[in-house]
Amino acid sequence: MSVPKIRIVLVSHGEQSKGMLNSVQMLLGPQENIIAYSLNPDQTVNDLSQLLRAEVETYGAENIIFMSELKLGSPFNAVVSLTRDYDIYHISGTNLATLMTVVVERDDETATAETVCEAAMETARDSIVDVRKMLCEEASIEEEEDL
Repeated sequence: MSVPKIRIVLVSHGEQSKGMLNSVQMLLGPQENIIAYSLNPDQTVNDLSQLLRAEVETYGAENIIFMSELKLGSPFNAVVSLTRDYDIYHISGTNLATLMTVVVERDDETATAETVCEAAMETARDSIVDVRKMLCEEASIEEEEDL
């Protein structure tokens, strides 16, 4: 198995990013070229920004997709601070479904960071569901079909 050309950098408050990485590896197997950073109470946004800047300087902005868990949170802001100097790809509001999509889509030989982000956004639209409402709608359809 070759190393994916697109690097995934997960960023979160506390250990969420590491938990998501653990979960995706449990579901999809061991992954390469993916890393998780946590912002802990003893760190500043600047501390995290420096770690993320090193990622860009090592791998190149065009080869990384940053994924943060909460729009406008401190980890989000650490990633956004990089936009002063780099044209980066950043998805916020990340959940396990979007992460799995990014991991799978980046393996396509023709994948670019842009196309992988587009696939993740499509998944995001479908990944949040009001289950009660969904079940009620399905029950109504079944009742109509029984008539």
